[in-house]
Amino acid sequence: MNPALARRPAAIGGLALAAAAALWWMGSSRLALDDGSDASHKAAGALVALWLVRGMALALLSLRAGVLRGWRAGAAQALGLIAPSWPLVVLAWSASTAALTQVALAEGLLLAAGITLPLVGHGLRRLLRPADLAEALATTLGVGLAAALWYLRGPWSLPTG
Repeated sequence: MNPALARRPAAIGGLALAAAAALWWMGSSRLALDDGSDASHKAAGALVALWLVRGMALALLSLRAGVLRGWRAGAAQALGLIAPSWPLVVLAWSASTAALTQVALAEGLLLAAGITLPLVGHGLRRLLRPADLAEALATTLGVGLAAALWYLRGPWSLPTG
């Protein structure tokens, strides 16, 4: 498969995530403004949702991409999933009360995961000779990491009160 075609679904998925988060944020901000409440909490919620969903998607896709296509292709796919949301992250940060360091740290951690997870997947492929076994293990580890992110979402979320 052409490498550009292999990265296209991740980039489209990243755009779809950004569009869904923007739609939710704009709608909830409008409702908050109509209600007379603070819309900055909705922006903080959009930031947390973007971090959580992109982190879970990275966990599910990047390990397996590293097994199937190698480290570089997996990292390029991860960047295609992460990067389309950056303009929305900047807008949501400017509308929220979140600290710039916290936002930059979260995005840096997503980038680090986007590089590390395909590298781990590539290592699994080299360590486990049957490709089917490496792929199954990468999928299982990805599901476990995504579940762990979902379970631990509370401690690292932004304060909204």
